[in-house]
Amino acid sequence: MSGGLAPSKSTVYVSNLPFSLTNSDLHKLFTKYGKVVKVTIVKDKFSRQSKGVAFVLFLDREAAHNCARAVNNKQLFGRTVKASIAVDNGRAAEFIRRRNYMDKTRCYECGETGHLSYACPKNLLGEREPPKKKEKKKKKRAQQPEHM
Repeated sequence: MSGGLAPSKSTVYVSNLPFSLTNSDLHKLFTKYGKVVKVTIVKDKFSRQSKGVAFVLFLDREAAHNCARAVNNKQLFGRTVKASIAVDNGRAAEFIRRRNYMDKTRCYECGETGHLSYACPKNLLGEREPPKKKEKKKKKRAQQPEHM
């Protein structure tokens, strides 16, 4: 588990989403319910097209439950969206781990060069602020005793 998060308790399963929504769009939509840690849109393995299903991992359980209650059976871009707390199938760890994208010259949403996913023109809701970089803690050097 990453940082003590309980994915089965703080993850919302959202279905019947419009296929054109991106990770950034969903992140923007769901941040009003609480701190979103990660959004995973389920995509077709070969075409990379959305299947209309996503998992939204929240920082705390309460935000996830509030989101599931608020979003369930609501209209979103002309579709009735279903939302519920995700059931753990034992594969949660592979979705939590942070992936390193080596090729930072391409957008991983659309595959085009010249921009990153935060500024992708396919984001229906516009650009999103990239997360703030974590400050690295400086290691303190052990002070060497002075020779007398």
